[in-house]
Parts: sequence; C-alpha cells; structure tokens
Amino acid sequence: MKTTHHIKFVILLLTLVGISATSCKKFLDTVPKELTLETYFNTPIEASTYLNSIYDAMNRVDGIQAFYSGNYESFFSQGSDESYNRSIPVAGSIAHFNANSTDVQNLGVWRLCYTGIGRANTFLENVDKVEGFTGNQKKHMIGEAKFLRAYYHFIVTQWWGDCPLRTKSITVPQDTHIAFTKSKDVYDWVIQEMTEAEALLSTQKATNIVPYNSGRVVQTTVQGILARVCLYAAGEPINDTKRYAEARGWADKVIKSGIHNLNPDYAQIFINQCADAYDVTYKESMWECEFSVIAQGGVLRENHSNTIQQPNGNLATGQVNPTPVLYRSFQSYYNPIRSTDNSPDYRRDISISNFAYSGSGPSLVKVFFTFNQNGYWVRWPNKWNRDYEVVVPRDNNNSPMNVGLLRYSDVLLMFVEADFKSTGVVSPEAISIMNLIRSRAYGGLNNPVKNGIELTLTANQGSGYTVAPTAITQIGATGTEDATIGTTIVGGKVTSLIMSTTGKYSDVPLGTIVYLGTPWTPNTAFAVNANIVVPTTGNLYRVTTAGTSTTIAPFNTSGASTAATTGAVFTYIGTAATATAKKLTGALTPADYDPANFLKTIQDERMRELCFEMLRKQDLKRWGLLKAKVIERADLALNGSTERFPNNVQIIPPAPSANRDAARADGINFTDKWLVYPIPAVEMNLNKFAKQNPGF
Repeated sequence: MKTTHHIKFVILLLTLVGISATSCKKFLDTVPKELTLETYFNTPIEASTYLNSIYDAMNRVDGIQAFYSGNYESFFSQGSDESYNRSIPVAGSIAHFNANSTDVQNLGVWRLCYTGIGRANTFLENVDKVEGFTGNQKKHMIGEAKFLRAYYHFIVTQWWGDCPLRTKSITVPQDTHIAFTKSKDVYDWVIQEMTEAEALLSTQKATNIVPYNSGRVVQTTVQGILARVCLYAAGEPINDTKRYAEARGWADKVIKSGIHNLNPDYAQIFINQCADAYDVTYKESMWECEFSVIAQGGVLRENHSNTIQQPNGNLATGQVNPTPVLYRSFQSYYNPIRSTDNSPDYRRDISISNFAYSGSGPSLVKVFFTFNQNGYWVRWPNKWNRDYEVVVPRDNNNSPMNVGLLRYSDVLLMFVEADFKSTGVVSPEAISIMNLIRSRAYGGLNNPVKNGIELTLTANQGSGYTVAPTAITQIGATGTEDATIGTTIVGGKVTSLIMSTTGKYSDVPLGTIVYLGTPWTPNTAFAVNANIVVPTTGNLYRVTTAGTSTTIAPFNTSGASTAATTGAVFTYIGTAATATAKKLTGALTPADYDPANFLKTIQDERMRELCFEMLRKQDLKRWGLLKAKVIERADLALNGSTERFPNNVQIIPPAPSANRDAARADGINFTDKWLVYPIPAVEMNLNKFAKQNPGF
C-alpha cells in the first residue's frame, strides 16, 4: 500500500496569490495571504512541494473537468477499433466526435495541461532562489519540471495540433495573448526540452528511488516517453520521418539500462495498480499518474473516477465497451460442439471480461459467459477489476487506482516499430522482442510455464467409440491442466476434432501424441457408459458397471473386466483415436514477419498488449488509419461481419439495439476535421491570437 510521502500529491499550495493565473478559490481561502513568490521558494522542501503541484495537474478535478482521473481515459482516448464510449450519442459529445468548442471534457484536458505548464514555468523561474539543495537535488527537480512542461505540451499538440507554446508564466493579463505555434515546431521543442531533461536526470534512476515508486519521473521515464514523442512526430500528420531512428535510439536506451523487465504474469501488472502497489521486482510499470488523497467517508482515497471499470454492483460507472474487433484479434478456438470460444492468449480474458456481475451487496456473484452469451459489443474492460482493491469500504465512483502512463512492453513495441520503419528491414532483434512479448501472453514466462496446445487428428481415428470424446489422455506432455476438445464420431470413429480449451503445459516434446478420451486413473469414480482410455495401451473401454477404480487398470482386449480386479467394470470396445500436439508459444510465423506484413503485425500486437491504456486512438492517427477504422466499426455495428465460422455462424454479429447507436456514432460523425479537436472557446475568448481549427 502506498503512503502519502510516496509522492501522493497532497498539495499545500497548488495555486498561490501572485504565483499562478489559474488560481482556485478553495485553495486561496486556506492559504495565508502573505504567502507570495517573494516569501516562498526558500527551502528545498518548498521547492519539492511546488514541483509536486506540477504533477498534480494530471489528477486534478475541477467539477466535471478532469484529466487522467476520468475524462481522458473514457472520453478522449476511446473511440477507435478497440473500444467505444457507450454513452448515448447526444449532440455535444467529444466521445462521439460531435462536440464543439464549448465541450467541458475538451476544455478540462486543455485547461489542466496548461495548468501544469504554468506551474512548471513558475517553478523554473523561481527555483534559483532556493538555498540548501544537496547533491543533485536541484538538477533533478529542474529535469522533472522541464520534462513535465514538455509532456503537457506534447499532449496538447497531439489532440489540438497548433497550440500556444508557453515557456513563461502569466503574470499580467497581456501574457494570455500568444500566437499559436505550428505543431511540427511544438514537437521539435518538446523533443529538445525532454532531451535536456533526460541529461539532467542522468543520476535519477528507478533503482535510486527508495522505497521504489513509479509516480516520480526518472531518466528511463523520459527516455521511454521520448521514444513515444519521436514516433508520433515521425507519423501523420507531422511526417518527420527522421524521428524513427531517434525513437529507436531512445527505446534502446531503456532496454540497455537493464532496469525494467516484463512481469511474467500479465494480470499482475493491473492487479498491482488496483491494489495500490508498486512493481518493485520487475518495474514494468515505468510511470503512473498518482492521485491527490481526499477524505471520503472517513477513509483516505485517491480521486480516480471509475469510468473504465466494469460495473460491480454500484461500483464503477462503466463508460467503455470493447469492440468485437479487439476480441477477435486474439487467437481463439470457436467450438460450436461445446459452445466455447477460448483463447490460448491469456491477455484476452484479462483485458476483456468473460463474466458479468449479477445481484448486489452480499449476493453479488460473477456469472461466466458461454459462447452463446458472448455479446461481443457489451462486454467490459477487465484490466482494472475492482475486486483487486484493498482499500475498503469501496466508494461507488472513486478508487485508489493509479493510471499507468508508460509500460516497458510499450517501450519494446516502440523499439520494434521504430527499428523497422527506420531501416525497412525486419531485424532478428525485432522478431526476438515480439516473440518475448507474445511468449508472456501465452504463458511462456510463468514459472512453471503454462502454454496451451493445439491438437491435430491423425489418420488413426480409433474404433468403437459410443460417446464423442471431449477429454484427452496425454502421454509425454507435462502440465497442470489438460486441454479439452469437441469431436464428432461416425461408426465408432472420430471424424473431426476442434479445440475447446488449450490447457496449461510446461513441456510438450515435438511430435507428442495424445489419445482422445477420458483417461483411466486409479481411485476414480466412473459413471456408466463413459468411454475410458488406458494411457499405457491406448485401449478404449466403456464403463458397464459404475464404481471406483482400483490401482489396476483394465487390460482385457475383449469382454469385460471383473469388479474384483478393476472396481468399476470396463468393457473393451476398441482403440483410442490419436492426435498430435503442438505447443502454442505465440511465436511469430514467417508470414507475420514478412516485411509486407510486419507493420500490421506490430499494429495488431499493440492493440492486444496495450488495449484501454489510452494509446490506440493516437496510434491509429499517426498510422493514417483512424478515420477508416471508426467508419469500419460503424458498419460492423449495423451489419456485422461478412466472415463466418465453418458452421456458417456470423463471426461478428451486429451490435444489439441497446448499444447500436453508441457503437455506430463515431463512424457516422467522423470527418477529417476530427483529426484534431476544437480549440476551447475559453482560449478563443482570452487569447486574441488564438486560431480555431478548421471545421469548428
């Protein structure tokens, strides 16, 4: 559990008289009137407190105007091929591309970015007054402030394009009037500023933060975000392609630092965030937005609005639904015989709920879906499940969850993309990194390993089956959970096999053969008519008298065993069909890393790995795909997909009527003007040089 001194931004003076033009009355009422720039910035503690206020802009809430505490993750960042905001698409909704310059969510993110920028300017203009710094303390604080000022400008130019580049604090009304800077020039400045910050933080590393927390910016944080900024500058609409090589270089610095690693358990990344815990061992979560502590119901809480979580009784508002495109992007096995659709990629059911809550209070239970209940359009994000919270009692609308801003897996994927885009070559290093990420997704980094298997029916279809087998008898593989199957039988032979669940195996030797059927095991109750396979012989038996097996397996090759010898009575009916087992590691295929396909391979992997982490919409924008993808989703919501399963069932059905308008709205409303957002009316009114984006 994090404590308040771990950069929990209990800001003593977020806005002071004479210090900030964005003063908030509730703080002014509690700050001594004599506290001004002339009387502040005396000690390192005061400097540190003010530095914290620069971070605070990320998690601050002004009424319904918010940044990472709610608006950004549910209204700004959704609305792509991976997710959509499920709110009714009324006029004036930034979430559905039909707002104007007075939209409050649009204003909230803009205003809070410039709040952070203003505080950073004030800090940098006054930090030299402070006496008593020790060691590299001052250098580190300046590095953090410069980075944060650049980061806020990066967010602004991402969403609004040309914007005010404010590098001086507002001290008189005339300072509000400033010409907009071209987005390309803003990117250039951001990269230069962050590069300077990276050098200033050369001795502030994640390994030096004791006790460790990922809320504080360190050198590798800056390097990772620089890789992101350079990728965005290299893509559309800036197209400064020389930045691809720079993005590769910055990502490579993070990799070579050796400080960060993939957490072997993908789910644990998000469990940590829900439980208010830091990833001390692997440090995969490289930067998180932390939240101001507020008193609510007598309990200290962080004010993170639960708009991205699945409703759990009254806990969370559930503003976001995943799309079928995201769901179907994960490898899966649709089995109409068993009514299942399971995936060997653990990320799918970690990221997208495979259950719904029913009831409330003490009677609240999880109801897990069968395939017929899949409801692709109405599932929920599941990474940040409120069941993992440790702070109780839980508040309906707020939680102690930090918001992740940068993960090591993102850095790895950025390296792969930048490496490919800067050279045009699919390097062995890029393939190795992709396979590492996918190995984790398929259970390959767990101890023990828990890979699934895929079975292929051999020419040996067996004989004598009276019941179609749904279980397997493994011989040669080592695992903790066996795969299950769906089959058909004709004339006692297995004629088709479809995977149902892929199991969990640590070792599957090449060419492993499995028998199809429930395995005989000692001291096991067997029901009448069950078809049983003896693992050592492959003989197939039907249970003709129910009972509990002894330690002696049936060995008769005709007629029935005796109850005295085998417990249950087993009648010989034939031999078991066989299948070959292939371990599912997630490794790329030659088609995946063919240069003609590799960029799409990267794009799809980013969606699977990073879904709901506030990156996809801007990723699509820099790839020039945003418009096409939201229009494609609108068509899917209305008509469903043309592709069908082998049994002629539509793979993606139309959205149900209750969700159809919300799922379609983005594609209906989107035009090219929405590649940037409207400059808020407040800015247009206060800045005589402000320039509205075309179409608004």
